[in-house]
Amino acid sequence: MARPLQQLPIIGKLVSSFRERLTARGRYLLIAMIVLAVLGLDTRATQVFLLFGAAAGLFLAAALFALLPRPRVQVECRLPARAAAQTPLWIEARVSRPSGGRLSDLQLSFPRPRKWGSSIRFEPAETFLECGADAPDSARLRFFATRRGRYILRGAALRRTDPLRLAATAAVALPDQPLLVYPRFYSMDEFIVPLGRRYQPGGIPLSSSLGDSIEFVGTREYRAGDPIKHIHWRSWARRGKPVVKEFQEEYFCRIALILDTFLPPKAGARQQRAFEAAISVLASIADYFSRSEYIVDILAAGPDIYEVSAGRSLAYLENILDVLACLEPCYQPPFQAIGPALFDKLAQITTVVAVLQDWDQPRQAFLRRVKVEGAAVRAIIVREESSSQPWERAADELGEISQVSPAEVERRIKESQTERRHA
Repeated sequence: MARPLQQLPIIGKLVSSFRERLTARGRYLLIAMIVLAVLGLDTRATQVFLLFGAAAGLFLAAALFALLPRPRVQVECRLPARAAAQTPLWIEARVSRPSGGRLSDLQLSFPRPRKWGSSIRFEPAETFLECGADAPDSARLRFFATRRGRYILRGAALRRTDPLRLAATAAVALPDQPLLVYPRFYSMDEFIVPLGRRYQPGGIPLSSSLGDSIEFVGTREYRAGDPIKHIHWRSWARRGKPVVKEFQEEYFCRIALILDTFLPPKAGARQQRAFEAAISVLASIADYFSRSEYIVDILAAGPDIYEVSAGRSLAYLENILDVLACLEPCYQPPFQAIGPALFDKLAQITTVVAVLQDWDQPRQAFLRRVKVEGAAVRAIIVREESSSQPWERAADELGEISQVSPAEVERRIKESQTERRHA
């Protein structure tokens, strides 16, 4: 069993060379050569071998041309650092030759990422350019990512091909670049949640200057320990004794968004679709609250707790989407594991919005504990079929609970995309 495993890197290199050192036309020619070789094995019964010889001659000439050194050119191409899933972007590549002279039959291509390579597409996949010292050339390509995730994009590669554009030389390649592909989400005009208000030590100024501000409500006599900066000098001059300003205690809303990331080890396509839909729902809620004045804590359930604070200028929506782009499913029930760490943070949380993939006893017990800690609860179940246990009765005890299907989430995303295009 060890020998085949050792040969896998060799096979991978051959496949990579097949894709990168042969153009689309050259790959078709190689496949045609193989077919002609098989059909022309019996040279007495058929003369197909003559066609094979002609194709092999062209291929050999192109292969010899590919041994030439890489072209001396400069390539400029800035790839995006962030993108949204299934949302096309346009990128531009520029090629020039400072040393002078003109080069033709230059092939510009973008190698696939090593992980999830089929999820990234450049259209067109191959572009042919010509450039010189005084006449740089450029190409505009369409970039498209089909799924969310973190990718390492391999840099643009420029090669010179033979006149028939069958094979290519070694490449002038740009460095690799990381890319975060955000989950798809839809815009919400309204999202009503039960709100509470708790005293936040340190007040609003520690988070932002927006929203509720410290409000002056009156004056009182000076007490030992009062800050000197709070002295009201005019009142002191009028009364003849120290007087300080009095401010209203600061209360504001903090909302925790909790995502259920549990998937069984052998999850099917339907469960995977529900998992991605749940991430889209959480991203949509986060987008709504990022445009509000609330403090939002994103807590993704799982073996690790991902926490991102947003709202009131603490962070931007991109910080939340960065977490969701890299989020992987948890294959162990997470609620019991994260409970102690999460409940320590609930002392300042006023509302918990939980996006779940099912409703059962562990999830109900978790939200019941959240309710006991003093936070208001709203739960959204993203699931195609009925939940494992009925959730309607728990709504009277815990708060508002609703269920949405992945198909409904997809419909809302498409409607939102249509509205943005027409806006």
